[in-house]
Amino acid sequence: MSNKVTGDTLLKKIDDNYNYDTNYYKPKNAKDFFELGVSLSKKNKFEDAINAFKQALNLKPDYFEAYFNIGVNLYHIGKYYHAIEVFNKIISIDSNFIPAYDFLAVSISKGTFLEAKPHLENSILKLLTKQNLTNPSTIAKSVISLIRCDQNMIDILLSKNNENFKDNIIKVISDLSNNKLLIELMKVTPLIDLELEDLLTKIRSIILFNINDLKDRIEILDFLQALALQCFFNEYLYLENQKESDQVKCLEQFIEKQVIAGNNPNISLLFALATYRPIHSYKWSKLVSFSNNYENIHKILVDDFFKEKQLYPTIPLLGKITNKVSFNVRQQYEENPYPKWNGLRINKSPSSISKVIKHLKLKLYNDEIKKNMFPDVLIAGCGTGRQSIDIATNYKNSNVLSIDLSLRSLAYAKRKTQELGINNIQYMQADILNLQDLKKKFDIVECGGVLHHMQDPMAGWKVLKNCLKVGGLIRIGLYSELARQFIVETRKEIYQLGLGNNYCEIKSFRQYVTKLLQPHHEELIKSSDFYDLSSFRDLVFHEKEHRFTISQIINYLSKLDLKFCGFIIDDEIRRIFKSEYILKDDEYDLKKWDSFEKSHPYLFSGMYQFWCQKVKN
Repeated sequence: MSNKVTGDTLLKKIDDNYNYDTNYYKPKNAKDFFELGVSLSKKNKFEDAINAFKQALNLKPDYFEAYFNIGVNLYHIGKYYHAIEVFNKIISIDSNFIPAYDFLAVSISKGTFLEAKPHLENSILKLLTKQNLTNPSTIAKSVISLIRCDQNMIDILLSKNNENFKDNIIKVISDLSNNKLLIELMKVTPLIDLELEDLLTKIRSIILFNINDLKDRIEILDFLQALALQCFFNEYLYLENQKESDQVKCLEQFIEKQVIAGNNPNISLLFALATYRPIHSYKWSKLVSFSNNYENIHKILVDDFFKEKQLYPTIPLLGKITNKVSFNVRQQYEENPYPKWNGLRINKSPSSISKVIKHLKLKLYNDEIKKNMFPDVLIAGCGTGRQSIDIATNYKNSNVLSIDLSLRSLAYAKRKTQELGINNIQYMQADILNLQDLKKKFDIVECGGVLHHMQDPMAGWKVLKNCLKVGGLIRIGLYSELARQFIVETRKEIYQLGLGNNYCEIKSFRQYVTKLLQPHHEELIKSSDFYDLSSFRDLVFHEKEHRFTISQIINYLSKLDLKFCGFIIDDEIRRIFKSEYILKDDEYDLKKWDSFEKSHPYLFSGMYQFWCQKVKN
């Protein structure tokens, strides 16, 4: 590359206190130092690698690849803020260098910002607005911490409970509209922050009752668009009082009369209604049009829903779903497809199975699968398609079959897949218990977060194992008994309160949690699943939930004759584990992980995610 950047400029954000030993190797030029850095990095000697790459830059100031590798190695040693600065600088040099966005996103997701960083704004906006760079929900919490460092935002949050807040609403909305990070984040993913939720709930109500006075202001319209999308993505989770409900009915009636009369309603009125109700639910929804500036929001609020309905008949059904628990779980996801998503990092360079296995650091007991160049993959419980698309674009020359109980979830997945132009995924409505009717074997099976919602998880796991070829790999996700004790407490509470799972009861319980704030509630609020209705229902109101211990997993693997190949874990967790268990194969010893989890009880707060291999029939 011909980027003219000085070594001093590139290195000014990086600490200089890294050392390495070159007694065994004497680099002579920038390329030698670069290759030394690559070698050291492969050996997990990340700090030494950083120093080698810095030496390469000193000799060749525009050595772009060396600078990028400094950022990668800073990430690997947990220096996330330093890494962010490196990747941000790289993007400012070459805005089309996709790997920098990948590492910028994962580095941002690791931390919390304590001060404003205006120089990061453009790069983060690209992550949020350019298609298929990242899943916005993974960086939402960290980006919100950055948004909250803005002085205008600090002032607004401090003033939201003042008596004159309503009188200053135009200035408040104008200031919020000027916060580009906030507006763009609102358009793509639920905001993971209770104070911001309280602020937006208040503003939504003020706008509803004063829309005729506010509707002609462009800053109000731009903000309303973002708020409408935010409420759509969090599935109208914000509470409303009876006065608001009555006012919404009046607004509904006015808009309907306008449509019947052949008039297109004012777009501000449509957006105001869309902050309270899904527009596609009205009979007139397909008759209204938005101006050219707002075509995308019309697609999201109206067109996508009807496109998915058109896809229902195109999705085949494998047998009848007769199991009672399966039937109830299907009903839950018909009502609340999970998860809704609006962005995903698409891999443009799929890898062979061999490379994926190496990247995942899996221990195999039969290497034949590495030779497979055209893998057949089964996704058992694909939900709304995010996992399917990720897998289909990761495995080179793969053929993916994705099944799920919910037809509505599958239609959502198929629409997203078609929009992305991905053609190696087939979707099918099916219960795992019926998979034997396929009479097909797969090289890879992925089942993350499904078995623990079945009536008999072991029965489902056995069916999946029987769908696997000898030597094939299966990825399993299971809830941890130890890590989910706060969920256990919450589910007990829901039962004692006699709550069902209708929307009003879910919203009311959520409000109850934020007011009472017991220790287990605080853990609940930390979860990103607390901030949209489908995810919250899945988290604590699910029809069926089992939890497991690592000792149970050891027992199940023995009964199924499957071999443990390794956990899917964060690099930071792996570093901590290896600081306590230093032997090479310790990370493939489930008994050691059992001990480790007991001393780190929230380690698997999401779930256990691990690979195992079928070594014989």
